[in-house]
Amino acid sequence: MTSSVKSASRTIDILEQIARRGPATAREIARATRIPESSLSYLLSTLVERDWLCSLGDRTYALGAAFSRLAAGATPSPAERRRAQLKLVARTTGETCSLFIRRSNEIEAIDIELSSQLLRFTPERGMRVPLHGFAGGKALLARMAPADLDAYFAAGPRTRFTPSTLVDEEELRRDIVATRKRGYAISREEHTPGIVGMGVAADDQYSLSVAVPSARFDTAFEKLAAKALLEAAKALAD
Repeated sequence: MTSSVKSASRTIDILEQIARRGPATAREIARATRIPESSLSYLLSTLVERDWLCSLGDRTYALGAAFSRLAAGATPSPAERRRAQLKLVARTTGETCSLFIRRSNEIEAIDIELSSQLLRFTPERGMRVPLHGFAGGKALLARMAPADLDAYFAAGPRTRFTPSTLVDEEELRRDIVATRKRGYAISREEHTPGIVGMGVAADDQYSLSVAVPSARFDTAFEKLAAKALLEAAKALAD
């Protein structure tokens, strides 16, 4: 049995056990399913993350909201749809992908899919950066209405992270025009030396981005990532 099939089988065992017997601790689940606790911990955290299980206050696990939605035939929530598109872009590009939410003149990373490559960009959940520094932020700038964009530029100076960071209003406005024209933003080592980012806005608040070491960024990758990002943005808009 392959490891992927074994994981799928164990996942079903966990869900069936809790569905039959009710909420249980990790130790009780391990005892009932005979799944090693080292493997069980990863499976439980994944099921909680995907909303198939929920972790109760007394360290027990119960069936999550995804079960109810599935039984009722409900459509995925907006958060689930964004998460699904994030994973799809990460799988397509093979690079680190992030989901951001706008917080005033910053963006916050709320979900991340890390690349499996040894040389990769490794952001952290909760990380906040100014809109102008990341491709995901610049994509949101390009979505702003003219009055909101004027208010953003009037808010004050912008931090220069690297020699490539665009901080001048005129430069940024030209970049915003280019972003709107091609449909996605690019940050060429503008926040982190050696890292190129590409980003799209899912709506006025959320954006998706791909971060790739500059050594792996070329025309072919840009075309691949642009297609994946634009398809994700369209799927979320639909």
